[in-house]
Amino acid sequence: MNKLKKIAQTLDSIAKIIFYINIGAAILMLFIWILIFSEVLMDQNILREYLILTLGSVKVGIVPESAPSLTYTNTRFFLGTLLLFAVTLLFLYGVKIARKILKPMKEGLPFDESISKNLKNLGILTLIGGGIWSVAKVIIDTTTFYAYRVSELFRPEIITHVELSISLDTTFLVIAAVIFLLSYIFRYGAELQKLSDETL
Repeated sequence: MNKLKKIAQTLDSIAKIIFYINIGAAILMLFIWILIFSEVLMDQNILREYLILTLGSVKVGIVPESAPSLTYTNTRFFLGTLLLFAVTLLFLYGVKIARKILKPMKEGLPFDESISKNLKNLGILTLIGGGIWSVAKVIIDTTTFYAYRVSELFRPEIITHVELSISLDTTFLVIAAVIFLLSYIFRYGAELQKLSDETL
């Protein structure tokens, strides 16, 4: 039991450090977003970034004439930053839930009723966060494909056709399922612990 307490305390300390690092990162991200969205930096820096098209591990340089419109550039930057900010907030909330799970373990109570409830909340958060990220990735890939007119970038005598293949990353569903399973196991353990305490 002492070993469990020590492990829980160590994990809680790590989670606490990660929590504050991410708060700092979120504040820094907001500060950078305000700076870049100012008119002075808008034309000089953001447009330069969007002259490079990333296709997986390959980066393709685009001539300024074929670069996406300023509307697309601004919208994508704004939504991308918003998405990153939302994911950071969800991650912070996830760390907070993880610390709630570790709290009774630090006190030597591995089958406290709150652990099962918090694991369930963590599973729901994983579904929400994973769903948002997967859908956003599909939207970004689709808009990028058409904004950069990818099909026109390749020589027709070499490339027969270019198409957009959309697929949702469902890894988060597996992770959420495992967390829900753990929630059930800990709930069952809590019930057994309660029966044992009543018997004594």
